[in-house]
Amino acid sequence: MSQVKPLKKPPGFKDPTIPIQMPPQPRKNNLPPSFSPQLKKRRTCCCCCLIILILLLFLVAACGFLYLWFDPKLPVFHLRSLDFTKFNVTESQDGPKLNAQSTLGVELKNPNRELKIVYGETRVELKGENDVSMGEGKVSGFVQEKKSVKVVKFGVKSNEMLLYGASVGEVMRIGFKNKNLRVSADVSSAIGIGYKGWKSWKFGVRISCGALMLKQIENGATPKCGITLFNW
Repeated sequence: MSQVKPLKKPPGFKDPTIPIQMPPQPRKNNLPPSFSPQLKKRRTCCCCCLIILILLLFLVAACGFLYLWFDPKLPVFHLRSLDFTKFNVTESQDGPKLNAQSTLGVELKNPNRELKIVYGETRVELKGENDVSMGEGKVSGFVQEKKSVKVVKFGVKSNEMLLYGASVGEVMRIGFKNKNLRVSADVSSAIGIGYKGWKSWKFGVRISCGALMLKQIENGATPKCGITLFNW
């Protein structure tokens, strides 16, 4: 008897008696909460902020210590002298003109026991009655030593300066003759401090001296000048 050959299974046939095997699932990385990326990032930011805060507190404490140690003080200014070598008021078609030449002395006192005062270029404008300009002058920058007094001399010139109004010229002429002319000086500079080889940045200052009559200055009056920081 001939044997019966088993039939071939069609393509894609699955034997229902064989259990279906599921593909292996990837294992979850169950890290503890402390290893969460977001939490770790927040902790890093907190640490950075804490370090910055500590550095700022240290800087403030260091600045406070240095301030108490050096006890910085502003310089003190006095109008010391004013000497005219030339003063003429002449008439012209445009009006009276002033030709004047003088030497203005300003006393600078550095009260600091440890710090120098560093000055930039310093300018002065001499004014008469009604804030009439009587000329300008300037000196180069310089350094004033600690606990010292220095008198700075400014050469002030006014060449053919027009005075608006005949009455102004007359007031200037008569006031200078009888020494009743009131004058004032505006000084502008930039100052900083220095310690040994170190120098700080400079900030603008404006110094106002006067107003005094010429005879008061000649009699030795030395009024204290007002100082305004940052040229405000």
